Amino acid sequence: DADVVIRSCDNVEFHLHKKNLECTTGAFPPAETPTENEIVQLSESSETLDILFQFVYPRSFPSLDTMDFESLMLVAEAAEKYEVVGAIYSCEFNLRKFHDTHPKRIVEFAAKHNYRELVVKVLPNLIDTNLSEVVEILPSYIYNPWVSHILADIPSIQELLSTRAFIVIAGVRKFVKLSS
Repeated sequence: DADVVIRSCDNVEFHLHKKNLECTTGAFPPAETPTENEIVQLSESSETLDILFQFVYPRSFPSLDTMDFESLMLVAEAAEKYEVVGAIYSCEFNLRKFHDTHPKRIVEFAAKHNYRELVVKVLPNLIDTNLSEVVEILPSYIYNPWVSHILADIPSIQELLSTRAFIVIAGVRKFVKLSS
């Protein structure tokens, strides 16, 4: 009794209900929209869509706990693209366990989709990253306060001139001996 067919990029067809897509996503047209029995082609793989579409029906959501990072990122991007809210929250939660191993990718994704709490959680893992790399992945509304916070921990120039200092500025570590 499905009323829409969606095909993955690897040619697997999913028979779904337009009403469920309408109610649980923000990117599919209303259920009343005629489809004329056409097949909707999507750019995601069947593996990604299979997980994503489990979030559009009223049942327990799938666990993403055992997913590897790359697969989770694919589902997270698809969830954002099609605005599948249940999947968005589940992906955001599960991305946290990769904050030590993939901080740049997570911060980039979190900043792109405005997951402020996730950005704040993962950002300290980028302290050893060159500022030129960080500026590429962070929007200015996050980057500027972060750099200001880092710079606030640096002693004044006068203090530097009168002592030795170990300076850490966003990944640049340098021992400075300026006094004689």
